[in-house]
Amino acid sequence: MPLAELPSLGDRQTASDHVADALRQAIVTGQFEDGEELNQVELAQHFNVSRVPIREALRRLQAEGLVSAEAHRRATVIGLNRERVGEIFAIRALLESFMLERAAEGLSNEDLKELNELCDVMDKTSSHSEWLELNHRFHHQLLAPGGSPVAMAIVERLSGQVERYLRRSGGVQRVEEAGREHRQILRALKRGDVDRAKEILSRHILTTYKRVSESLPSAAPSESGNGAF
Repeated sequence: MPLAELPSLGDRQTASDHVADALRQAIVTGQFEDGEELNQVELAQHFNVSRVPIREALRRLQAEGLVSAEAHRRATVIGLNRERVGEIFAIRALLESFMLERAAEGLSNEDLKELNELCDVMDKTSSHSEWLELNHRFHHQLLAPGGSPVAMAIVERLSGQVERYLRRSGGVQRVEEAGREHRQILRALKRGDVDRAKEILSRHILTTYKRVSESLPSAAPSESGNGAF
C-alpha cells in the first residue's frame, strides 16, 4: 500500500493515537495485505514523527490481534486462516447470544422501531462499505442495552480482526439474506421470544462465517498467537 494514502498527523490526537487509528483503518479495510511488513522507518517518515510513537501504535495493534510486532522482528499484518476466522465467529455467536439475552429486557418498543428503521436504511444503500458500517451499528444498538461492557469490548475487538475478510467477500446475496435475518431477530424480540431471537442471531453470525470462509485460504501468510484475543 502506498504510504501517501495514509492520513497525515492531525492536531487533535497524540502521535501514537493517530498512527494507530490510521494503520488500523488501513488494515481493516484491506489496504494492507495479510503478511505485509509495516516498516517503522518508512512509517516514521510518512507521519513525520520519531519511531517511539510508531512502536507504541504497533504494540496497540498487536494487542488487538491485527499486527505481529515481536521484539527485534519486523512488524507485519497478521493474516488469519479459515480455522482461526471460524473460531472468532464461533466465539462471537456465543457472546452475542449471551449479550442479547441480557439486552432483551432493556429493549423498548421505541428501540425496536429505531432498529427496524436502521434496517430500512441498510436495505437502500448500494455501498457495501456503508452497509458494513450500518451493520456494525445495528449489532451495537441491539446489544448495548444489556450493559455488558466487557463482552462488548471483546466482540468489538474480534469484529475488527475479521472485518477485512467481510469486505473482501461482500455480495448482494449475503447482504439481502442478512437483512432478512436482522428483521427476524427483531420480530422475535417484539413477540417476547428471546430464545428464538438468540437462535436466529447465532445462526446469522455463523452463516456469515460460511460465506466469508469461501474466500479464505486454509493457511495464512502471517499468523501469530501473540495478542490474538
